[in-house]
Amino acid sequence: MEELVAKSKKGDSKAFTELIHSIKNDLYRIAKTRLNSDDDIGDAIQETMIIAYKKLKKLKDNSKFKSWIIKILINECNLIYKKRKKQNDIYEKVEINTVLGNEDESIHMINSKLDFELLINQLNYEERLIITLFYNNRYSCSEISEILNMNVNTVKSKLKRAKEKIKNYSEGGIYNE
Repeated sequence: MEELVAKSKKGDSKAFTELIHSIKNDLYRIAKTRLNSDDDIGDAIQETMIIAYKKLKKLKDNSKFKSWIIKILINECNLIYKKRKKQNDIYEKVEINTVLGNEDESIHMINSKLDFELLINQLNYEERLIITLFYNNRYSCSEISEILNMNVNTVKSKLKRAKEKIKNYSEGGIYNE
């Protein structure tokens, strides 16, 4: 990845495209924690790519590219979220698009995934983001603390609290904050 970053800094647009392509799924999952609309997610990712391309030469450590672009994405998602909230003061909707298969295993897998997504959507934005970065993107607590500009112990406690909430929700309990 560092080699692609170096080439991109020198103006190689194909290298930048390859770089973005290699992390596009991570960017989507992270944007999905904050935004419900696929259009908004697409806008946030597109704006993130534009900003990253324009400011890439300012990135000092090529090995920090992924966490750097995730910070940009989170900021863009927050801007879009605030804009949407102002435009129409409506509660967030849960959008789940699935295609059910015929086999019992695929139905069970899809149901499990839907259940987990519904559980995750019960968490607040910060908790969803930390859970997504930790489990889906496999970031360590120290990496998450760097991305979110948060103390590592704060990340650990929020992660623990989010896991407890998920456990309570999955057991049918009600979690009172």
